[in-house]
Amino acid sequence: MSLPARILVVEDDADLGALLRLQLTREGYEVALNATGAGVLDQVATWRPQLVLLDLMLPQAHGLEILRELRRRPFSRELPVLVLTALGAEPDRIRGLDLGADDYLGKPVSAGELAARIRARLRTAASAEEELTAGGLRLDLRAQRAYCGAQELALSDTEFRLLAFFLRSPGQVFSRRQIVDAVWAPQHFITERAVDVAIRRLRARLATCAAAHLQLKAVRGAGYRTDLPR
Repeated sequence: MSLPARILVVEDDADLGALLRLQLTREGYEVALNATGAGVLDQVATWRPQLVLLDLMLPQAHGLEILRELRRRPFSRELPVLVLTALGAEPDRIRGLDLGADDYLGKPVSAGELAARIRARLRTAASAEEELTAGGLRLDLRAQRAYCGAQELALSDTEFRLLAFFLRSPGQVFSRRQIVDAVWAPQHFITERAVDVAIRRLRARLATCAAAHLQLKAVRGAGYRTDLPR
């Protein structure tokens, strides 16, 4: 079972932010709201949204600077970013697109058009990210199958999502709570201790694939990280 796509809405207008959250939730997305612009990079790194809807005029950061930094970071370089702003003049649009925005929408925009543009960007992103690899281990993201060399590796849905989550951010330490939020559906009640059980099972699966050359390491007092061969 695939999880709903995650969308981070960065919008300081409280009424508009609440409306966007409601509209996108009704479309079937999981939505988080950042109302100031502060901490967006950390939020993207830990929550791992599939798309960011970004205002430009924010109280604690300028949206274009956020966009610039997102494009500099390996974990967000290919992340779809849709700018939604009142700065709709042609020079503003050109600058936003040149800095790496995937789309630039002026306010106001209809709910139908916004939903269509989001669907289009998510389709493009999904077709671009088709597989993840680590040594001889390969994850086919479209078919939701894992392979050790030419042999299929039997993984549960949870194990597959867990492995894909770590492979997208090698070397980064994630707390158990961050892992729960990223891997399990929000309506499921999962204890942090259940993460240890899931990772132990995943390690056992990976132990049968000598060509994988990756390690899921516990970091004392912090959580887990994946080490890949250089």
